[in-house]
Amino acid sequence: MNDISNPFEEQEMRCPKLGGPVTFSYCCVEAVNLPCSRAIRCWCDRFEVESLFRRKLGDEKFRLAFEQPQPTRLENILELIERAKKINSDDSERSD
Repeated sequence: MNDISNPFEEQEMRCPKLGGPVTFSYCCVEAVNLPCSRAIRCWCDRFEVESLFRRKLGDEKFRLAFEQPQPTRLENILELIERAKKINSDDSERSD
């Protein structure tokens, strides 16, 4: 992201996705150098986070981070199950 300073970088809040405390600076890069898709919802009560991201990211990256359809909780769970099955299958093939 561009070098626009933000006094909220080190502020913490409980992350609904991870279940523990995170800083705003973590939320800014959570999605492989893009902000977490939930960052605007999580931080909007504290400061003008949407306008900050619009200035920092520009139109294209903002759309990538916040305007893409996000998977539902069930879709996330099913994807995690599939990954776990694959890891388990790969591990059992290596041990044979």
